[in-house]
Order: sequence, then structure tokens, then C-alpha cells
Amino acid sequence: MIQASKFLSISVASLLFLASCGNNEISTRSTDPLVEPLAPAGWIDAAARFAGPDGADKGYIAFKNSPGAGVLIRVDLKDLSPGWHGIHLHQVADCSDGADGFKASGGHVDPDGRAHGLLNPDGSERADLPNIYAGSDGRATAEIFNDQVALYASEAAAAEAGPYPLMDADGFAVIVHEAADDHVKQPIGGAGARVACAAAPGAE
Repeated sequence: MIQASKFLSISVASLLFLASCGNNEISTRSTDPLVEPLAPAGWIDAAARFAGPDGADKGYIAFKNSPGAGVLIRVDLKDLSPGWHGIHLHQVADCSDGADGFKASGGHVDPDGRAHGLLNPDGSERADLPNIYAGSDGRATAEIFNDQVALYASEAAAAEAGPYPLMDADGFAVIVHEAADDHVKQPIGGAGARVACAAAPGAE
């Protein structure tokens, strides 16, 4: 069972405002100027843009592989409803069907067949992350660490208990929900509709 204490979510209040743009696919350039405000030059191993159901820009996400195991994730989202929002890793890098609820992104990353929820005694899935909080202006900035995944395959990831590589043939997506994840209910903790999606295409 993955302990909830392995995950950390920290508000990043000092991030700069990011200009809007329509393409939400991943960038593997560590100095991508579109996401550079999320981190210093060279910090970012991969990054993507969030899109809303109507295709509008909703913000950015950046990923940094840990030297040991896991991935550090930074998000900067806008135009969310005030309050807590569930955020999860999904199986497929496809955000093309926003009008239909981003169903093309598939289910949660869960190669172990665990139950959903950081507080679930039968969980949790490798996709599970702490909630993020949007202020009264709809802005949410956060830093989250997940030690159960990696961006790319490695010797450690090949071990049964090692971090699961996200960058497989069909990539992965990050989905933000309209409400909080209670970290117990199946299948998404009662988090509701998918309101933002960032696609991370895999290796060709």
C-alpha cells in the first residue's frame, strides 16, 4: 500500500503569470519559453499546456525526474472554480475530445490494479495525487511529488516495486476535475467532471 505521506503538495505563490496559447502538447525542451516561468532554466524535463473542454488555455504543467525515484510536478492553472480540485495521471496522451469530457485520455495510470485514493486502505493507484486549491481568482499553483512514477523507463522502473514509466507508446495525460477528490470513493473520489487536460505524447 502506498502511504499518503509519500506525497507532498506545496503552494507556489511566487510564480509569474503565464500568457495563453492554444497548443497543449508536451515539450521536452528544458528551456521552453512557454513554460520557463514554472522553473529555472534546465529544471524542466518535460512540460505541457492545459486545455479546457472548449479548447481554451487553462495553464501549464512541468515535470522533473528525481535523481532517485519519482517525478516532481509543478502546475499553474487559471480559470478554475474556487476551492479544491482533484488531479490525476491518465493513461493516454489525448485531450482532443474536450467537449465530450476528455474521455479519450482513458482511465487512471494503475498498472498494479489497486483501488483509487490516497486514503483508501486498498489503494492507492500510481495516478493518485493530492488535490490542488484554486483561490478566489481561479488561480491554482502547486508543486506535487509522486514517487511511484517516472517519466521514462529505467532499471529501477523494471523492478516490480519501482517507479512506473509514464512515457510509453501512447504517452499519458494529466486531468484536473471540477471538485475535490476525497481519496476514498471509486473510481475518482467523487471529483466530478474533467475540466482541464494536458497531453504528454509518448515515444514514437
